Amino acid sequence: MASFDFGSVTDYKFALASDVTANGNTVAIDTAGFEGVAFVTSVGTSNLNAAAGQTIAVSFLESDDTNISNATAVDSGRVVSNDVVNASTTAFQASVVPTKRYLFGSLTISDANVSANVHCLGALGFPHNTPTT
Repeated sequence: MASFDFGSVTDYKFALASDVTANGNTVAIDTAGFEGVAFVTSVGTSNLNAAAGQTIAVSFLESDDTNISNATAVDSGRVVSNDVVNASTTAFQASVVPTKRYLFGSLTISDANVSANVHCLGALGFPHNTPTT
């Protein structure tokens, strides 16, 4: 068993709290000091329905600064896992290993009828120095 708790080896960064009815992007997640990010998308009330094809796809961009216009797509080989967001009152996780300091989530809705209350955060892992403070 580890001699320190899980909370001391990770950090959490806010990314988005929004009613999603159109394509959009999260704010920049600063990954300084960490190697990987678990990108968590939590859905409250929504009309998402996997069977009906009403979903939100999450893709990732990265940049050396917080300006998303300077961001480029994260190489697909560095996205370890990425669930399609497709249900209410559920949390979905993607696992990303960015090469640049800032990570953005890009949300793409499947059709114009999608409406979802969404919160996103980055759970940072594999710190350069442990335990973290």
